[in-house]
Amino acid sequence: MSVVQPVFSPEIAKRNGFDFLRLFFAFSVFMAHFGELACVSVWWPVSSAMGVAGFFIISGFLITRSYYRSAGLRDYCRKRIRRIVPAYVLVVVACALLLSFASTLPAQAYFTDKGFYTYLAANLSFLNFLRPVLPGVFADNAYPYINGALWTIKVELALYAFLPLLALFLRRRTGLVLGTVYLLSCLFDRAMSLLYESSGNELYLILERQFLGQIRFFVAGVVLLFYFDFITKRHIRWLLPVAAVIFLLRYFFPGHWMIEPAYPIAFAILIVSFAYYFGKLAVVSRYGDFSYGFYLYHFPVIQCFLCIDWMKNHPAGLFLTCFCTVSALACLSWHLLEKRILRRHAA
Repeated sequence: MSVVQPVFSPEIAKRNGFDFLRLFFAFSVFMAHFGELACVSVWWPVSSAMGVAGFFIISGFLITRSYYRSAGLRDYCRKRIRRIVPAYVLVVVACALLLSFASTLPAQAYFTDKGFYTYLAANLSFLNFLRPVLPGVFADNAYPYINGALWTIKVELALYAFLPLLALFLRRRTGLVLGTVYLLSCLFDRAMSLLYESSGNELYLILERQFLGQIRFFVAGVVLLFYFDFITKRHIRWLLPVAAVIFLLRYFFPGHWMIEPAYPIAFAILIVSFAYYFGKLAVVSRYGDFSYGFYLYHFPVIQCFLCIDWMKNHPAGLFLTCFCTVSALACLSWHLLEKRILRRHAA
């Protein structure tokens, strides 16, 4: 299947700071989860939800460009699978095997427990919510979950699968199609918020965070890609301050019905503007793309160190230990697994 190539601005190929931003957003999610899991007060200006939204915006911008640069649908799918799946499978299987040492059950009971196999089945099929725990693992922690960060991966994959379908409609009336999809996602988000407020049922909050609610961030990134020159060259002088105001209003008044629909596109303008204005941050890419590994491994690492009694009373030491360990694992994952698989495909 051939892909109709749109004409993108040549400016997009310039050095940019997207790798730095992805690492920053991964660190932001780490900070949020550290505070929550360790039950300590941690101040950081970017919340976990904001970090995840930033990831989806960047994906909308970069993955859409990658799609149109691919040789075809098969090439696009192969690249996406190679980038996401190997490290994901590694963290799921490694946790299932290695955390047997952290279980309150004997090894034989652990590996014969039904929960061990349902965990593997659910998580390897990206249905993490069906079995987020392992038998006897992290039972004394504030939360027993093995890796609460993995829920976004199924959403990310769903967005990748949605993109070729979206591209079929983008051949004509690009602005209308993107605007319609964006608006529908915003309406879905608003509907889930109202249903939660009226019923108190947390199921609506869970649904709000899933695919239909996150499309608006992905599409916001796509909009910045298709209208790059229009936004970042011709009208950035007034769009950037407006986007900053909307972002700040949403930061201090989260969920407000008048601000929420404009928030994804405002955030996208800030992200893309930052990435290209601070293009020198591309130097981070020289050492590798560690953001995905950092995101995948941080949650179980924090949980593991929380099992050590003395660390619970030393949050600063716990933080440094977790950060250094996650950073080391992310580096190893990139150089020993992720980079090699991507390089093999490129060859």
